[in-house]
Amino acid sequence: MKRILFLMLVLGAIVSCSKDDQGTIVGTASADDGNVVSGITVKLYTEDTQLIMDTNTDGEGSFSFSGLDAGNYYIGATTVIRDTVWDTGNTPQIVYVGDEIEKEVALTLTKKQ
Repeated sequence: MKRILFLMLVLGAIVSCSKDDQGTIVGTASADDGNVVSGITVKLYTEDTQLIMDTNTDGEGSFSFSGLDAGNYYIGATTVIRDTVWDTGNTPQIVYVGDEIEKEVALTLTKKQ
């Protein structure tokens, strides 16, 4: 009986330690006054501006980054429409992601001058 109880405690500890403590950033991006939503490149950076990963928006303008440790991240986006660059500018949005949290953001790109 003691062995079974001990085994159950060990298994419970293993399961509780293996819980997913990573966050997700989901959002939408659009450019050209909302006319363009797909194919926009969205980049995710660390707080010290190191590129972590990038992705492209789908047909609805949606994007996501998952498996992120808790912390601050910068998100920037860019696309080219009819030889004109659209982006989020020199100050990308900073987003805090906590453990097991899904953070939603919206990015609006403006025409680069």
